[in-house]
Amino acid sequence: MKIAELPFIERPVLELLNLVEHRELPDHDYAGYGWARVDSLWLAVGDAEQPIVDALVLALHSADDGEAIADDVELEFELPDGPVSVLASAFLDRWLPLLPRAANVVLALCNAHRAVLQRPAGALAPIHYGLGDVESWREGAERIILTADAWRTV
Repeated sequence: MKIAELPFIERPVLELLNLVEHRELPDHDYAGYGWARVDSLWLAVGDAEQPIVDALVLALHSADDGEAIADDVELEFELPDGPVSVLASAFLDRWLPLLPRAANVVLALCNAHRAVLQRPAGALAPIHYGLGDVESWREGAERIILTADAWRTV
């Protein structure tokens, strides 16, 4: 399957980030993926939060058994015919130009090996990504928070 043929579609942000129902702990079995536009969300490390406005959120999943790569992450897409793996760099190179423009791009992507991602060739906006596990939370009806060990921007 070609990267452009992956079913990477727009979804409501609460569904995309598994926030429709209240939960006390992250759901590590959730494997949803896609994209959504949001007016704002917060990137958090501990008690420190950074607001991000006009964001295109890309929910992606790293392969649980993915190889440690210093500057890339192996993505895994669960499809009906079985999982498909692709490097984040190749995925972003192909998909970012196809998606709506926003002031910021936020990757809701676990980065267990703490890869230092490179800026994709066609990227026009800052891309925010986490180091370590990225978890999604909701406060109230509208406030979305993504937590990580640290956040980086390329």
